Amino acid sequence: MNNLNKDLDNIFKDHHYMYIVDDILNNKYFSEIKRCKHHGMNRFDHSLRVSYYSYLLAKRLGFNTVETARGGLLHDFFVTEDLNVKKQRFSLFFHPYVSLKNASYYFELTDREKDIIITHMFPSLPHRIPRYMESWIVSLVDKIVATYEFYCSYGKNYVYKLSNMYVILLILCRW
Repeated sequence: MNNLNKDLDNIFKDHHYMYIVDDILNNKYFSEIKRCKHHGMNRFDHSLRVSYYSYLLAKRLGFNTVETARGGLLHDFFVTEDLNVKKQRFSLFFHPYVSLKNASYYFELTDREKDIIITHMFPSLPHRIPRYMESWIVSLVDKIVATYEFYCSYGKNYVYKLSNMYVILLILCRW
């Protein structure tokens, strides 16, 4: 858990990234996702990690960093009360639509940002195939970050193995 908190500290020190997403982070409704449980943590921290590591990877690969950072931050922009297990499973299928609706209401979105939000669950939602490389990046990074967060919270026996995957992501983003 300590490494995850350290990651958040580093994110807030990246002034260029913070400039890109400042309006989102300061949105009152967006900040409500801090109280939503997500992978044993909270949705705000998860979205911040996905956004930041997607931003770094897009930067390294020469893709659009602004739209990647913003779309990545908004990919799980939905507020939930404590859901039972059945409703949590169902949210897998509808939350990209709710996130897109919320993001579109509060922010002006590009087509690429909309695609990032609506396709981030690919291949779980196989009819929503990413159209842009930035969408593929966010979808991949989301799965890596979510897996690592989940096992940091629930699977202490697997953290070492999964931390290797997280380290690979960090290396790709910072080489």
